[in-house]
Amino acid sequence: MTHGHTPELSIIVPVLNEVAQLPLLFAILSTQQGLCFELILCDGGSDDGTLQLATQLALQALFTTEVIRAPRGRGRQMNAGAGTAHADTLLFLHADSTFATNDTLVRGLSALQAKQAVVGSHRVAGRFALRFRRSNDDPSLAYFFYEAKTRLPRKECIRGDQAFMLSRSFFRSLNGFDEQMPFLEDVRFVEAVAARGDWLLLPAEIGTSARRFETEGLWERQVLNAIIVNCLVAEWTEFFTALSGLYRFDANTGRLSLYPILDGIRVLLSRRSRGWRRAFWRTTGHHVAANAWQLFFWQDARRAFAGGKGVGEVESHWLRLYEGRLKRFFSTFPAAVTAAAVVRIWFRYMLLRSSRRPATETRQTG
Repeated sequence: MTHGHTPELSIIVPVLNEVAQLPLLFAILSTQQGLCFELILCDGGSDDGTLQLATQLALQALFTTEVIRAPRGRGRQMNAGAGTAHADTLLFLHADSTFATNDTLVRGLSALQAKQAVVGSHRVAGRFALRFRRSNDDPSLAYFFYEAKTRLPRKECIRGDQAFMLSRSFFRSLNGFDEQMPFLEDVRFVEAVAARGDWLLLPAEIGTSARRFETEGLWERQVLNAIIVNCLVAEWTEFFTALSGLYRFDANTGRLSLYPILDGIRVLLSRRSRGWRRAFWRTTGHHVAANAWQLFFWQDARRAFAGGKGVGEVESHWLRLYEGRLKRFFSTFPAAVTAAAVVRIWFRYMLLRSSRRPATETRQTG
């Protein structure tokens, strides 16, 4: 961790107006022991003093720190950081990430290198199990469920807030992160790794802030995330172009308002041909039916939660039932048609319910 040594790990962190998070990030990294690493902060155009604070903290840090400017967009920023990295192994980390132990990074790196040796290839990417940092410690089945999902060996459960660790050569062979859109780069990167290599769950936890879920609403945010991924699967680029204009907060509560987004989808769909809409709902039905496994894993998580078990102790009885006997059914055309019908009913119900509420939404200003 000292200056002047060739780093074993290059930690790449995209930042944009993260002045509140930087002191904790530097403090957390300062506790990590057992390996030499460098930190590369990739700024996408902050205007809150992030660059100035990062420069000050870098002068005091026990590890080498480089602050670079990059075009805005997490994928672009991380690609720029990877281009300046000196280590053979890269770690893409979020600015609000924390580690529970002072050997998290060395344990992760050792596990990745051991897996690479076993498979005889660098085509392995690691990610950490996730733990949410919440404003209160009240037991929550919902957070328990989402944390447990990050431990499953399923590519659809892997996201960027778990941090991605992989060799620089493997990263280059994947052509880095997709820079076409300012978000979803992690979803596409997960798919690229799965198509070319293996994902490894590293033997440590990483913490991430639950601030967005607590502010916007866990239910609302997860619904929006599901909509975004579905539209990505359906290759509906028009939705992503319109999304920023549909994004609203409720003026009274600060919670994410789903109605403008759902109503925007209704309007956008109405402009499409009947054939296009049929294809969209057909794709949606297949996507939703393929995610039915989550209903079964929810039962496993609920059982473990009620039994006082830890998030890493969930026994997948219901999930095994799905995989062994029911997955085939949910992959059929009738299952997709049924799922599409359920989603359309829910969609219309949410529009009707929300339209009857007082108009309290205001345009997002943050």
